[in-house]
Amino acid sequence: MKKVNRKIKRKASLKKQSNKQSDELSKLIVDARKYYDQRQLEQSNYLYQQVLGVDPNNLLALNGLGVIAMDTGMLSLAIDLFNLASDNDPANLTVNKNLALVYTRMNDYEAAIQQYIQIINMDEKNGEVHGELARLYLQSGDLEFALKHYRLAFDLNPGDPRNLHGLVQMDAKSISDDHLLLVEQLLQNPLLPLDDRSSFYFALGAIYDAKERYDEAFANYSVANISKASKFDTEKHAAYVTDVMHTFTAELFDQYAKSELSNSTQPVFIVGMPRSGTTLVEQILASHTDIYAAGELGLIGDIAQKLNITAEQTEMHHLFLQNTSAASLNSFAQFYLNAINNMASKDGHNKALKVTDKLPTNFLYLGLIVLLFPNARIIHCRRNPLDVSLSCYFQNFAGEHGYACDLNNIGQYYQKYERLMAHWKKVLPVEIHTVDYEEMTKQPETTSKALIEFLDIDWQTSCMEFYKTKRHVNTASLVQVRQKLYQSSVDRWRHYDKYLHYLKKTLSVSDCTDDATKIAIMNAQNTYNSEILGKYLH
Repeated sequence: MKKVNRKIKRKASLKKQSNKQSDELSKLIVDARKYYDQRQLEQSNYLYQQVLGVDPNNLLALNGLGVIAMDTGMLSLAIDLFNLASDNDPANLTVNKNLALVYTRMNDYEAAIQQYIQIINMDEKNGEVHGELARLYLQSGDLEFALKHYRLAFDLNPGDPRNLHGLVQMDAKSISDDHLLLVEQLLQNPLLPLDDRSSFYFALGAIYDAKERYDEAFANYSVANISKASKFDTEKHAAYVTDVMHTFTAELFDQYAKSELSNSTQPVFIVGMPRSGTTLVEQILASHTDIYAAGELGLIGDIAQKLNITAEQTEMHHLFLQNTSAASLNSFAQFYLNAINNMASKDGHNKALKVTDKLPTNFLYLGLIVLLFPNARIIHCRRNPLDVSLSCYFQNFAGEHGYACDLNNIGQYYQKYERLMAHWKKVLPVEIHTVDYEEMTKQPETTSKALIEFLDIDWQTSCMEFYKTKRHVNTASLVQVRQKLYQSSVDRWRHYDKYLHYLKKTLSVSDCTDDATKIAIMNAQNTYNSEILGKYLH
């Protein structure tokens, strides 16, 4: 009897110790999450490691460490940690989603797609995962699967505006009145986050545009931009452009011409206003076997920041001349070349003769680009100023495009872009090849051959079938570059002519209608916008 009692007491003691240990581990995990939320990653990492020291298979700790590794760029380590967590619980949705996310960040899109498919096999009504899968299929050019999963995502999770946006991108005309009613109901919610509200209005604008209900389209686009509440300092930007022009003069390029700078002919820079056809040009070039399209890179902006010549800097001329030797320029040039060749190599292009960087706003840094790479090729994409301005206004940009939320600001930004491009064409010791969007849509083969000839490589007919080229595209034009060239975007501004009076004045474009009529129309539109604002923007 005494032996039985001792066994019972020993079991109770062990259970008590186990419970105490479990409580201690739970507290460590809670504290680790708190530190992570406060972005104190070292402390969070330390506590998760403490948990694994006691319980090596603790799923929450393995997942937490994987997230930290992912956030700090240690993507291979993140995959290892998530796989260890998955081994302990293969059906855990959080771990499987994180695996898909890290594959996406590694640009291993096929692995990410397969991971999301695996999750859907476990949870077929997961609207979030259908949405992520749809976006990956769309960016990869698999339009049929993208549309299928966007429809499922919207049906299962209509509250995520990205799902409606995806449907609109692919087939806006198919949006039914029931869909519109659902969106209107979502907008009635006073707790709807402002970003989501703005995104829904952008989607509604695109839907009404596709249905040729242009007044309603413009009203919704206007409210969408008001909802974003972005700020843009036109005077500061104008001063910066002037500073760039005073810094990068013909005399400066003459001075550096005596130095031994990079002789690489590999970089190709595609610049212009956003929505001017840069993605189309890149897709045409990407269809050539000797060209690797690297997408929109922030590398030149990073270099400009290190040289103190971004818009946030002052006394640019003094700073640039003081801090920038030929050796420094060559060091930055090599950094850039290493980065683009690493990207190309990871994507299977080990011997790319040319690598494109199509960040449109690199037009601000063409002076720096030519000093880094005197033999680089520069392609300037140009489009009708009214069309490109309106397209910017209708686009729900991510990132720093604060000017795009106001037509007057867009007009002023366009003016400064035009002024700076005229300066570059005057002072840069290199040729700038200009591609007119309208000409590209009218004579695609002639324009494309001229592009390839400018890059000094042989023509390939695959460039004319750019819409068949399988590659990951993640820009606003990702749907358009999967289609044959069309002209429906040319002179699109005419549908909205009555709202563009002030934009035309800013751009110095002639306007046939008298000012009084235009102002009356604008006042009526503002009243309509105010009604929508009063109804939905609480």
